[in-house]
Amino acid sequence: MKTVLYSMLLACSVPAMAQQVVPCHTMEHMEELFLQDPLKRAVFNEEEKKFEEILRNNPELQTQGGPRIIPVVFHIIHVGGTENISKAQVLDQMRILNEDFRRLNPDTVNTPGPFKPLAGDANIEFRLAQKDPSGNCTDGIVRKYSPLSVNARDNVKAVSYWPATKYFNIWVVKSIDANGNPGTILGYAQFPNLLPISPGTDGVVLRHDVVGDIGTAATGPFANYNGRTLCHEAGHWLNLRHIWGDAVCGNDQVSDTPTHLGANSGCPTFPYNVGSQCNPGPNGEMYVNYMDYTDGNCQNMFSVGQCTRMNTTLSGARANIWSASNLTATGTDGSPAVLCAPVAQISPFVPALICAGDSVLFKDMSYNGTVSNRNWSFQGGSPSSSTDSTEYVTYSTPGIYSVTLTVSNTAGTNTATKTGWIVVSAGTAQYSTWNYYEGFDASQLPSDWAVYNLGGDAVTWTITNTASWFGGSSVRYVNSSGLTGQVDELISPSVNMTSINSPKLYYYVSYAQRDANSDDKLRILVSIDCGEMWTQRSSKSGSILKTVNPQTASFIPTQASQWRLETVSLAAYQSAAKLKVKFEFTSDGGNNIYVDHINMTGTLGMENTGADPFGMNVFPNPVEGFSQLLFTTDGPETIRISLNDVMGREVKEILKGEFSGETQLAFHSGDLAPGIYLLTLEHNGNTYVKKLVIR
Repeated sequence: MKTVLYSMLLACSVPAMAQQVVPCHTMEHMEELFLQDPLKRAVFNEEEKKFEEILRNNPELQTQGGPRIIPVVFHIIHVGGTENISKAQVLDQMRILNEDFRRLNPDTVNTPGPFKPLAGDANIEFRLAQKDPSGNCTDGIVRKYSPLSVNARDNVKAVSYWPATKYFNIWVVKSIDANGNPGTILGYAQFPNLLPISPGTDGVVLRHDVVGDIGTAATGPFANYNGRTLCHEAGHWLNLRHIWGDAVCGNDQVSDTPTHLGANSGCPTFPYNVGSQCNPGPNGEMYVNYMDYTDGNCQNMFSVGQCTRMNTTLSGARANIWSASNLTATGTDGSPAVLCAPVAQISPFVPALICAGDSVLFKDMSYNGTVSNRNWSFQGGSPSSSTDSTEYVTYSTPGIYSVTLTVSNTAGTNTATKTGWIVVSAGTAQYSTWNYYEGFDASQLPSDWAVYNLGGDAVTWTITNTASWFGGSSVRYVNSSGLTGQVDELISPSVNMTSINSPKLYYYVSYAQRDANSDDKLRILVSIDCGEMWTQRSSKSGSILKTVNPQTASFIPTQASQWRLETVSLAAYQSAAKLKVKFEFTSDGGNNIYVDHINMTGTLGMENTGADPFGMNVFPNPVEGFSQLLFTTDGPETIRISLNDVMGREVKEILKGEFSGETQLAFHSGDLAPGIYLLTLEHNGNTYVKKLVIR
């Protein structure tokens, strides 16, 4: 057996598959970590040397004593969908895991005859934890709502984590980020050699639809993996390599596995690839091994050498996890299971925005213990209370309301309260003017604006006086300290768009990437039904969103040139009686973003909604310094033109008098603060407005 200190050859690590499925991303993920932090490569290689020393001195570790028990916790990170898998699906995965590691799986009969003497019992048993890190009763399953479940990576592990020296952490997610590469990743693990310096990310990340062989795993597109993705990833977690050694004719560090040309897929026929350039021997490649990429119903064995390697890991880097003291601490020492008190959890998992008279469906999504008694309290709703597991509640009066759920059984009681969870808007808009403006010039966010921190972390939209387009303050998201993947929403009050001709949304934004790879995203969405449904109107991210060059320091705009005016058409919603606008920011770990001077307006007449008969125009627009004003009359007409701010307040009179024919006037804007202004032409009691942007 050769000793190889890994620098990872990845060219052959993923087989060519028609569906672009990547069954395992472990090796690629580890190489990414090494590139980010060379220290991790050095630690990995040093730990591998220690491992090889233990392996040389203990050639048959898997035969010593009874089975080695590993405490397990499933962290189900969800966004309220089918990825919030059932306990039954978790238990089905545990069954498969234990059958395969003890060679008790019923399909051992499918192991080709020449490989049967090489098949091993790993002498390892996995048990769901019965005590959490604080010693409280648990069923070994934690459920957390987080947007990080979508396109998950290591950032999802901070949502819920138990000490890796005591528990085998398994994170179940909706999807896994492919980091710009093609294909759908099913799972990845962290090798034990990184445990000394990266305990907070130690464990396995799995898509929900490869967990077990029932539920979403039975009906989804990856049903052919039959719950064996976790067997493969648990092998990595216990220091097994891919059977093809992640190279053409590579070395998997195990002596009794034939050399493979590369990864296999589907289910080959025995003997397979006997005459390949890798000289696998007369029986060909061991495509039935869990560390290959073949279909789940084709896999049915670990080799004796692989079992030895895994048990060597349990005598080294993972020695504490199966120690007697840890089994007692985690409740996995064989003591009888006890009934746990349920943990209260309320659906909907995000605030419900509705119109007065609408209803919300509430569901009791409690976990950890069977609910014997249940009591709901619905502030402002009808009914105001309930004991059912699901309940439709109607809200007739506009306002912001809370909901409380209390659940209990003989083991205890738990209560969850969602404050301000139901936002009920009136049937009419909060604003019905020809122009809506918000400059965020107060010390706090206006009471009619809402902020929703969907990830529940410490960072969200807040008012800041450190920077603004003008006026002294703006609204900011301190992304330089935010978590990658978090979603935060800033939602406007409702505006009646019927009084605005050709409406548009204007706002100023200032944003810096951390580096050229930062891909933070700002989406603009609108709703015409009080926020129940949203439609995207604009989306910018990364280098398209940035207004300055990337910078590593926490970004603060210091000059007007670092801001950009954005325009979003709302013309399709001119008939909307109540329109809300949402600024949705998704963090990619980049830098800070600022938004200011939000304006919803259009080309309009305040009294006269018809076309401007004078063809009033101003250029250049936007302007810095002098601007030219042009209008035309058919004959002598009395005209007054003034400059107003976006609240309709007059700033200055531009001209007043009797004019005939084409009139052109130059005026200087240098004494005015940057922003959006309205040139207002008055004639015979009618008013016509033209927007002017001063930089």
